[in-house]
Amino acid sequence: MATIAVVACWRPGDRISVRCRICQAECVAIRIAIDTLGGDSPPQDLIRGALDAVGDAALPEAPTLIFFGDQRVIEPRIRDSGHAVVHAPRCLEAGDPLRVALRGDKSSSMRAAIAAVAGGDADAVVSPGSTGALVALSRHLIGLLPDLRRAAIIKRLAAENGHGFRMLDLGANIRADAGQLHQYARMGTAAAHAGGVSRPKVALLNIGAELSKGPQVVRDAGQLIGQDQCIHYAGFMEPDRMFASDMDVVVVDGFAGNIALKTAEGAARLARHLLRGELARASSQTNGADLVGRLERLQDAYNPQRYNGALLLGLRQVVVKSHGGADRQGFAAAVGEAMQAVVGALVAKVAAQTWQTCQTWQT
Repeated sequence: MATIAVVACWRPGDRISVRCRICQAECVAIRIAIDTLGGDSPPQDLIRGALDAVGDAALPEAPTLIFFGDQRVIEPRIRDSGHAVVHAPRCLEAGDPLRVALRGDKSSSMRAAIAAVAGGDADAVVSPGSTGALVALSRHLIGLLPDLRRAAIIKRLAAENGHGFRMLDLGANIRADAGQLHQYARMGTAAAHAGGVSRPKVALLNIGAELSKGPQVVRDAGQLIGQDQCIHYAGFMEPDRMFASDMDVVVVDGFAGNIALKTAEGAARLARHLLRGELARASSQTNGADLVGRLERLQDAYNPQRYNGALLLGLRQVVVKSHGGADRQGFAAAVGEAMQAVVGALVAKVAAQTWQTCQTWQT
């Protein structure tokens, strides 16, 4: 893996050793691989977003970013920043067959970024590219944790309670049997715990709250989850309660989860559209400044860019999928998710939850 424009002490395979300004002990800076290609926004916006995330990081030592993409675009924007660039100019397109991604051209920015994590040159990867290719390449190059059958996409969503909730699976797997849904519940519990929730409450998405409702696979999964002492299970949840409950984790198969996510995104866009109309009217009114401020804050609450960044859970390393339509703010949020997952030891906590001797979250 050839690098250019790197801080002098960094080489592929090295970890950056620094002295912590707080404890004065020797520690290691986080390294995040950034795939700059495959999104709707230009690479320049994604580079700026990633740099924003590092600038806002409340860590003893700022993470080091390794950008993958076109050197000519990246290098001028990170010069003298201490970050690195790997020239990998090919964009893996959404229409490329998976066999091309897995066995074909190895010069794509996505493959090179994932390979850096798999080879120990980075601690996490963030990509705005094709979800299918990201899942397939990550499983192929990084691999699943022991005893896991599938990875799952998990994302933090806003809710009335102010701190939001995490939902999985959002599309890594179209189908899931009862055992896989049970495993998702353990993985989601670990993710919420890594995010600071001491005893996460878990719900299973269903068409009704009654035990007799829903398909057999969901009812069977409910029984398995309810019997698991590692999980604080709260029962079935109807979709209209997702954003109004006090749940920390919502479990669903990838088909229904992806539909639910995209429906929520569409509803948020509609809300923002309506609010923009109200803002235009309020701004033309006399003494409308206070109303404008309130509407702007409400509109910002519906902004999906604030909650961008979905983790591919169940892998041996941290992989974050940024929405293809993410702008500078959204990509910064995705990079922030990657940093939080590394600092929170998410992979280790998911591994602990998937083994027979998992720890219970009682503290």
